[in-house]
Amino acid sequence: MSEPDRAVPAAGRDPWGWVSALAPLVLVLHAIPAPLGEPVAEDFDFLHHALYSGSHTLLDGGGSSAFWRPVAHQLYYGTLGRLALTWPGAVAAVHVLLLGAASWLLYRAFRRALPGPSAAFIATFPLLSESSRQLIAWPSHFVDLGVWLFMALALHETAARRLKSTLAALLLALGCKEVALVAALLLPWMPGIGPRGARERVRWAAAMALVAAAWAALYLVVRHRAALVLPHHREASFLSGEVPLLERTRWAVGNSLRALFSLPAVPVRGEWWIAAAALLVVAFAAVSWVRARDRAGLGRRLALLAWGGAWFAIATATVLPIYPLWSPSRSVSASLGFGAACVATVGAAGPAPLAALTALRVACFALSPGPPPTITTLAPATGAFLDFEHLVRLQRLMRETRQALEARYPSLPPGARVAQHDMPRLAEYAFGGNQSLRLWYRDTTLSWVSFVDFERDPGLPVATVVEFQPASRPQIALVDAPAMREFFAARAPLAAADWDAALGCLARADSLQRDRHAGVFLGLTSGYRADALMGAGRLEEAEREARRGAALWNENVAQHYVLACLLYARGDLSAAASEADTVLSVAPDHAGARELRMRIREAAPPPAAR
Repeated sequence: MSEPDRAVPAAGRDPWGWVSALAPLVLVLHAIPAPLGEPVAEDFDFLHHALYSGSHTLLDGGGSSAFWRPVAHQLYYGTLGRLALTWPGAVAAVHVLLLGAASWLLYRAFRRALPGPSAAFIATFPLLSESSRQLIAWPSHFVDLGVWLFMALALHETAARRLKSTLAALLLALGCKEVALVAALLLPWMPGIGPRGARERVRWAAAMALVAAAWAALYLVVRHRAALVLPHHREASFLSGEVPLLERTRWAVGNSLRALFSLPAVPVRGEWWIAAAALLVVAFAAVSWVRARDRAGLGRRLALLAWGGAWFAIATATVLPIYPLWSPSRSVSASLGFGAACVATVGAAGPAPLAALTALRVACFALSPGPPPTITTLAPATGAFLDFEHLVRLQRLMRETRQALEARYPSLPPGARVAQHDMPRLAEYAFGGNQSLRLWYRDTTLSWVSFVDFERDPGLPVATVVEFQPASRPQIALVDAPAMREFFAARAPLAAADWDAALGCLARADSLQRDRHAGVFLGLTSGYRADALMGAGRLEEAEREARRGAALWNENVAQHYVLACLLYARGDLSAAASEADTVLSVAPDHAGARELRMRIREAAPPPAAR
């Protein structure tokens, strides 16, 4: 490592500075064509609080029931909230610009003590992790982007020895996320950068500690007054020691390291080569350093290693209370320390090992999954509560739902209700309760209705039904409420074997449905019609209708059950068993399919007779 306080090149003529500032574009390229900036889940709570609560205080949760983050919640959503609702992509563009500014500030700070490539390595270290795409994709992740930005500003001002502006930046960082405490602890002690001499560093440390203590005291007051608690009883679990600290630490450190190399929380095939390549880089660096016999600056490298290691350890420790709700974006703040430690160790052998490590991380980043192209029925099995793949799935659901509603209903009458049908699993929370509908239409009297409630009381004044289409494009369709009511009405005559009445209800349901892309609803209708036709003895028509329904929505158990019955009656036991098994895979408690499957087993010839 070179001597501290080296001359920093002019900003406009420093190529490594430009590399640092433009590095976030790599994230953009690997995030397209995701619906970047689309509000989802808790965004709606913060937006509703900022735009409609009438509260202008910074001394509450700002829409959060867990954290006091006035900069990332009240100020951010108060400033960009309306833009997020009307032009989400512009919010994502703002995030990209801020992330570039943070990288540039970090680079300029570390450039005072390090060569350009090493300073750029630290500044851009989090930008080669696939999880960092969350910072540009989701408004709620301004908590992580904001703390990164203001910690970068505080570090830059510390390097320039400007105490007042450092304290102001630190306060803004604390107002975004609690992990900024690591900056309050370690910024005064940056090796080769910032305050000179032990006395000045102690004075800076005391000033930052005073700001952090004042913030912490106010944080506790606000938490008490606003009754803020961690979700899912995580706070009580952490304080009680329900999960051993060693297990929490292993979880936090292990997942953080995996995230830095763009790996999911669960093991993936072939990941061993990443560990092997990293070990080769370390071995090459060690051999190169020994051969060079370069011991100059050993003390400064050890100091940077200790500082970076402490930063990584403390920042990683802040996620211990939320075990096991992992989100890889939480590793961003800790990555600064890990990058500094890499420069102090691997970088001591020259630029080649750092370049090799960068190439490895670029390869891992490039091989990580891109944004999912569709809304999947099941959430991705990545081991995370929320990561980029989970986020994009939910954002696509929000965008398609909003666009479908606005295209059919540019406005809704006050007090209108909208039902949801067959939503993707573990995705309902993305609507934020009633807040999403109310914010899309700027009307706080609107509300969502669960399909169960509408099914129980078809007389509810529902304007339309939003229905998820697993295998169609677009994946959101609107079912007309009168059509759905006729579908409900067909159930009673079906149960009473009044086939003509049931067929009449189903015919009206089909004719009242305007959106012919609603394959789930039309498939359900076909399945019921096939059941009624089979009951009426019109077997050829029943089979045609069942196969039509299966083509519209293959997961509909009604048409598969009808086909199973018809094939069994025809003597095609193998095909009938396949259809019955399909029914039971979707509805294991389907009494008719279970009984039919038993009959098929009894009718099947013994193995010796086959």
